[in-house]
Amino acid sequence: MKVGFIGLGTMGAFMAANLQKSLEKSNHGFVVHDIRRDAAAGLIANGAEWADSPKAVAEQCDVVFLSLPGPKEVEAVTTGARGLAAGLKKGGTVLDLSTNAPSMVRKLAAQLAEKGLNFLDAPVSGGPTGARSGKLAIWVGGPKEKFDEYKFLLDGFSDQARYIGEIGAGSVAKLVHNCAGYAIQA
Repeated sequence: MKVGFIGLGTMGAFMAANLQKSLEKSNHGFVVHDIRRDAAAGLIANGAEWADSPKAVAEQCDVVFLSLPGPKEVEAVTTGARGLAAGLKKGGTVLDLSTNAPSMVRKLAAQLAEKGLNFLDAPVSGGPTGARSGKLAIWVGGPKEKFDEYKFLLDGFSDQARYIGEIGAGSVAKLVHNCAGYAIQA
């Protein structure tokens, strides 16, 4: 199996590095992409393969993780002309680690389901420090069987990956968590 990771920014770079370390013990390949190739330099030096587009990642992988700034970037990477939906094989799975809108993840899940693909929302909490240390909470919504199938990958870069319900449930949990945090700060 090959695993893809798109989005190597503040959070994604650490999560991808931890995932790559966990994959070293297995026979799984690792393919990465970012809008800045230099963001992948350390991962490539450690054996990851570079792909020039999200579609190129999808063409090589069974499962792809996204760590992107927000809903519009997730939508573009997932369903754009050179996006994941254009390259994933039937049965392929996307796990969106981004903070996203429940309406967007439901829309993307429905669009991918029409092509025989899976989409799970799996937003993370723990900030850059948690991403670096692997101390992250991940709330996952979507098909339970896909969560079960790929939980070992989530465990490669987090210590609290939990399935919480249907598609959108992860995003709702993350947004409620953020609102509670802001209320406590205020």
